[in-house]
Amino acid sequence: MNFELRMPDLSTTGSPIKVLGWLVAVGEFVERGQAVLDIETDKASMEVEALNSGTLLEQRISAGQEASAGEVLAVFGTEQTSEKSNRGTTDSPLTEAPKKYDRAFMLSLYQRMLLIRQFEDRVKSLFLEGIMPGTIHQCQGQEATAVGVCAALKESDFITSTFRGHGHALAKGLTIQEMLDELFGATTGCCKGKGGSMHMGNFEKGMIPGIAIVAGGIPVATGMALAFKMRKTQKVVACFFGDGAVAEGAFHEALNMAALWNAPVLFVCENNLYGASTRIDQVMKNTTVADRAVSYGFRGETVDGNDLLAVYEAAARGVEECRAGRGPVLLELLTYRRTGHSRRDPCHYQPKDERSAWFANDPIARFAELLLSGGETDRTELEQIREKIDQEIEFAVERAKTAPQPGPDDLFDDIYA
Repeated sequence: MNFELRMPDLSTTGSPIKVLGWLVAVGEFVERGQAVLDIETDKASMEVEALNSGTLLEQRISAGQEASAGEVLAVFGTEQTSEKSNRGTTDSPLTEAPKKYDRAFMLSLYQRMLLIRQFEDRVKSLFLEGIMPGTIHQCQGQEATAVGVCAALKESDFITSTFRGHGHALAKGLTIQEMLDELFGATTGCCKGKGGSMHMGNFEKGMIPGIAIVAGGIPVATGMALAFKMRKTQKVVACFFGDGAVAEGAFHEALNMAALWNAPVLFVCENNLYGASTRIDQVMKNTTVADRAVSYGFRGETVDGNDLLAVYEAAARGVEECRAGRGPVLLELLTYRRTGHSRRDPCHYQPKDERSAWFANDPIARFAELLLSGGETDRTELEQIREKIDQEIEFAVERAKTAPQPGPDDLFDDIYA
């Protein structure tokens, strides 16, 4: 089966985009996500990634030529050898998988992380090909933070999220279909098509719609946790935010209030080193976010955010403390996003050696090797999980393309002020 690679919709002015050069030759096999050519827009130069794994069969546009968004750049064939299909490998030292977790639980964690990665990759291709409206802020590389934290929560617990919230939503139990419908602006979406990518959520599944204002969800989470405490429930709120939010006043005010009220809220900082394009050490003297907790009188902890079980265990400890009435906890999860801040960001501010080091520390690859080394599974089963997810996503994409769109009569629904 062949597939086409099209020029992404990257130019803000709609002007043609120049192909600077190819990074792979005809006949060469590439993995999905691998950079295959360099291009130059009216704003910046960047790499274009393969949207599927396969062999490069034909280059339609040569180096030095220009192409418009949506124009076919190359044709790939999907045949591959068994060596090339051994995805999810890493050269990092491995330990044996802990035996205290059963096989079903371990595989469910892997499946959820892979679902987030596959979902985000497919959404990226839909946006870049101009099929899906709006914009995106994606979380490839940060799957372990979402899955590890949400696995430690009960269904009745809540989370607050950010504009980079697809992974949080999938980890909390939102379905592929309701999220894709939302991204296509359909009335069957989780927010009836009114939230889109930056405001994903579903109250019935314990996720309030994402808040696009940096640090905006932190005081909301604190207020929710206070309400749960005053109602004498056992519910906990997990509040996701990025390292950039730590510079906002809302962060400090909300953490201080949560400490004073002994609120059952787990503050989760996904520290991916960059607030948009600014590195954390350019805006903070003390770059250990977890240290902030002690100044407000509660516990903070820094965790390897690409180690799924380390995240899960740290989150479970924090949730237990919150549920037991011992107040808030601040978790700092060290991770890295493999994609730009938003749709058209080529990530030139990330040094190549830094990217290489973090890419070699990929959370999905690490966990796959942990499962394999512990005898929990084999590569065939992991590939079957991947194929099943791909099928589910493709089915949902086709349904979302024809999902019902809102009409004029829907304009004033859900308006409260």
